[in-house]
Amino acid sequence: MTENYIQYASGFQKDNIDEADIVKAISDIQLMDDEHGAFWVSVITDVENVIEVNKDLSLSVIFGGQETKYHAIDWKEVKELYKLLLLEKFDEIASIIK
Repeated sequence: MTENYIQYASGFQKDNIDEADIVKAISDIQLMDDEHGAFWVSVITDVENVIEVNKDLSLSVIFGGQETKYHAIDWKEVKELYKLLLLEKFDEIASIIK
């Protein structure tokens, strides 16, 4: 089983998450102040794979130690990227954020 977790910039953390946790985090981030308006999800396979999103829809995507910056179109796209992350579809994410 793949290990995963979500963490908010405000300090909240939860292990073994699913898509419902992502949906809640997206809702929560829109209500947060700018200082705490970020969360990230990590999926640990052989390495740690992370997507961090900020309230302004800017993302940092880290796969295999390589970081890529990306700006999402909307929260729907953010949700889709996190869904692909939980499914470990790293190649699909990479093709979107190019």
